[in-house]
Amino acid sequence: MLCILSGVFAFIIRGGEPHYFLISDNDGIMEIGPEDECVPESSQCVTCDFMHLVSVHKAVLATTSLFVGTEGKPRMHFNDNTGELKILVFSDLHYGEGEDKDRRSDAFQETLVEAERPDMVVFNGDAYSDYSAPGICKLFRNCTEWFQTQWGRFTATVRKHQLPYAFTLGNHDHLPAGVKPDGKSVITYDSTHSEWSLSRKAPPGVSGGSVYYVPVYENSTAEGRPTGVLWMLDSEVDYCMGLKGWGCVTEDQIEWFESQARSEDLRGVQGLMFVHIPLPEILLYWNAYGEDPHLVVGERDESVACSSANTGLFAAALGLNVSGIFHGHNHNNDFLARVESTSRTIHVGYGRKSGYGGYGGVLADKPGARVIIMKLDEDWQDYTWSTYIRLENNSTAHETVRQSRLTVRSGYDIQGFCSGIA
Repeated sequence: MLCILSGVFAFIIRGGEPHYFLISDNDGIMEIGPEDECVPESSQCVTCDFMHLVSVHKAVLATTSLFVGTEGKPRMHFNDNTGELKILVFSDLHYGEGEDKDRRSDAFQETLVEAERPDMVVFNGDAYSDYSAPGICKLFRNCTEWFQTQWGRFTATVRKHQLPYAFTLGNHDHLPAGVKPDGKSVITYDSTHSEWSLSRKAPPGVSGGSVYYVPVYENSTAEGRPTGVLWMLDSEVDYCMGLKGWGCVTEDQIEWFESQARSEDLRGVQGLMFVHIPLPEILLYWNAYGEDPHLVVGERDESVACSSANTGLFAAALGLNVSGIFHGHNHNNDFLARVESTSRTIHVGYGRKSGYGGYGGVLADKPGARVIIMKLDEDWQDYTWSTYIRLENNSTAHETVRQSRLTVRSGYDIQGFCSGIA
């Protein structure tokens, strides 16, 4: 007989089975089961019904794309009824530049979440603006309190809606070298301070903070190998391999990706990848295919600011079953290029600048977000995906890009090299 003054229920999956816990003020954390009877012993106690708790969870979770994973993280899966998973990608929100901009970005997030009803969100870099951190905290080499305030603000909407989310660091999510928190600490904080965060600590000995993957399972009860995987990598800040210009995904991150993608659990699993700073191939394929309305969808309204060195990520991703790579960083670009290789088709390009922080421009002044819909094949062994840009006014920009067909775009000119290198 348990007396519960106040508390909440939680559950995790162990060995494929749900384990239920009661977190109460008077008794702390305890696991409960059918043999436990929770009855009031005084007017202060509350009553719990274990079997009712189980039945409610099963009924709700069977129709959503969320369960709880082995590390207490949300467990992403395709919807049991529709076979779909919808991802809303926010890029370059740039919180921290003033209350007016932050308030408008709050409203922006709320509008798009309500319009799209996604299963999860990806913050694809520059969620806040490091240059807006107070000079005094930079002077004393510790901006932890400022960061925590920005984190609380940019994650408020997803936490309010209880939406699982992944966070990929952008160059402006990294504070200046030597100023706390560093990228690894940022991701550690995120992963431990929200039950809806999908972030994981970076592997030991690997550069960067946001270096992890999110498995996507066939359905709410599937075990073993996932059907899809979402890769999150950290393109860091600048001076890739010591070369003047923008940062990149380092070689040790790529080695980690290759080892994971070749592992027994993930070998052959189709993946999507999120990296803030564009790969050099983005510019290559714009220049090669930009005039072909069947191969590039979207706009380039500013110079492509890609990594100053090519560390081989695109080649590694192409060879290991990644079918889409999505970037942020350039606020006025949102194009997506279709690249045909001998082994597979891959799309590479941008999301859309989201929210109201950061610099403006033709596209940035009309913020939006990329929507990605993953849908299981008829045999439920693999998936295809489609994507479009959702604007704040509830309209869409450009055509929907489908993995299985070509679409159109307009506007084209050649750019000689990645901006920021010269």
